[in-house]
Order: sequence, then structure tokens, then C-alpha cells
Amino acid sequence: MSRSAVVFALLLVTAIARAAEPTDEAAALLESSKLEDLERAAKIYEARAAQHPDNFEDRARAAQALTEVMAIRTNGNLPLVDGLQDTGPNRAIWADLGKRALTHARAAAQMKPDHVGAAALLASSYMFYASSLGIISSILQGAGGEYKQHAQRLVDLDPNYDDGLGASLLANFYLVAPWPVHDRDAALEQFERAAKIAPGSVRNQYGLAVFWARDGDTARARGHFERVASLPCTPHTERLFCDFIKQTARRELARLPAK
Repeated sequence: MSRSAVVFALLLVTAIARAAEPTDEAAALLESSKLEDLERAAKIYEARAAQHPDNFEDRARAAQALTEVMAIRTNGNLPLVDGLQDTGPNRAIWADLGKRALTHARAAAQMKPDHVGAAALLASSYMFYASSLGIISSILQGAGGEYKQHAQRLVDLDPNYDDGLGASLLANFYLVAPWPVHDRDAALEQFERAAKIAPGSVRNQYGLAVFWARDGDTARARGHFERVASLPCTPHTERLFCDFIKQTARRELARLPAK
């Protein structure tokens, strides 16, 4: 057998072996909605990012895994009709995982400033981290301006991304921020914008339901909560806290005055 034939045979064997290798475990874990899978993915990608800090994929996926773990463990940090989810245990989670996710997300966004996925990770991880400071403290420390900056950047890059995530983040900010940052009209505008982008998103319908319930319009609140209860969750980020949204909608419907 000639030398070239031997080389070709070796290359062919190598190619076949690579084709037979299992899919990257961490990437497969990121497709899951299970907490234990995402925690495992976070561990793998954080280790990879430590070894290769200039690798965009490792940084972005570390941020994604950590952000999704927080989304599951703290119900997406969605606002409630009668308060927030900034309990002591939740704030401890955001302070730890949020800070780590934000570090990776900042690095990824610096490497690819126009990458919409990186922008979404930066906006989401910052939302969680800023929430660890408490709503009033975070605004006094200037976090409100950076929060809006990251959310608006996501809107500018792709307003449709993740069922209108950018508009949803802005809406929640204006809804829960204390005076004088609180802005009812801006919150409603952004909630409606998100719902127009993705009317089938239970997160977007939930946002409008909470807005109208807080605003005292029980009829409109009921209509949106009923949509939340009946719609299937989209396969995007809201899949991670779908059960919480639906359980909360059913509870709020039971609390609303009879028609």
C-alpha cells in the first residue's frame, strides 16, 4: 500500500471515529428544562471559560446556563400582583449566580457587541444581579440606568428575540421601580409591545395581567390571566418557569371578584 493510501485510510478512520462520538454533553444539557441538567451545564461551561477566557462560546454558554438556573430557582424573577420575589433566599441566589453570569455575559458581549444572544444574556443576567441589591438600593446605586441600557440594546438589535424579551424587561422595570422612576404609562406601553410581538407568550400575557391587576382593572386582568391559564408555553425562556406562571394565574383568577 502506498504512503498516500495509508494516510487516506488513517484520515478516514479518524473521521469515522469523530462522527461516532457522542454530542457534546454540555451543549445537550443546555437544551434541557431540568434544573439538575442546567446546573451540570453551568459547572462544565464555567470550567471551560476559566481555561479559555477568550472563547466566546464558553463564556456565552456559561452565562446562559447560570441565567437559566436562576430562572428556574426564582421563577424568572417575575413581578407579582401584590409584591416582588426578592426574598432573602432569592437575593442570595442572584448575588452569587447573578454575579457569575454577569461576568461571563459581559465578556461575551465585549467579544461580539452585535450578537443578539450575547445582548440578551447581558440584559437578563444584569436583571438578576441588580435585583440582589434590592429594588431601591439598586436604583440609588445607578443600576436602573444600566438595566435600561442593556434591555434597550437588546430591543435595538432584535425586538422579537425570545418573545420580545427586551420589551418585557423594560416593562417590568417601569412597573416595579419606586417613585420617581416608576412609570405606569411606559410599563403599559412595553407590556403591550411585548404582547404584540408574541401574543402567544404566556409570559407576555402574564405581564399584562399583573399590570391590570395592580392598576385595579379586574376585568382586563381576568382576561389576561385566563389566556395565561389556557395557552401552552412557548419553547423559549418562559418554558423554564411555565408551571409557576400558570399556577399563579389560576390563584389570581380565584382571588378576583366574580364577574
